[in-house]
Amino acid sequence: MKTLQSIILLMVCISINSCNKQQSNEPQQNDEEAIAAVENVIQNLFDEVWAGYDENAITKYQTDDFLLLEHGEVWNNDTIANWCKEAQTRNSEYERINNFKRIDARGNGDKLWLAYHNYGTFKKDTIMFERAWLESVVAVKEDSIWKLELMHSTRQPVE
Repeated sequence: MKTLQSIILLMVCISINSCNKQQSNEPQQNDEEAIAAVENVIQNLFDEVWAGYDENAITKYQTDDFLLLEHGEVWNNDTIANWCKEAQTRNSEYERINNFKRIDARGNGDKLWLAYHNYGTFKKDTIMFERAWLESVVAVKEDSIWKLELMHSTRQPVE
């Protein structure tokens, strides 16, 4: 009887240890690859849509039901496309350069979230100014392609 209890106890311990390893918060190799792919999506989105005003690029990087929570406002793909069209007519001639600094990221199969600082530098001739945002995204893998499903963006003071 004691042998049976010892075996059952051993099996429970092994199961618990196995579950704890699977739920680890440390990024695994595949997670790091996914995180790098999503960081690339974010960079391309900002280069093409937010700096290049290309509304046609939106669906390359965002799901059809994408939402952006932008400093108290809710934007969707249509809102962003309209913003791009308006930005094209303004033709401000400012070059926008975005740099990102990861805070944390967690992957779980075909879904992950990423939190980061976004630093934007805007240049025109001799004029230059900077902006900063605290942002997070939820990304999903659709047909082997990572796309953003949700983004939250809050403006921050520039140091």
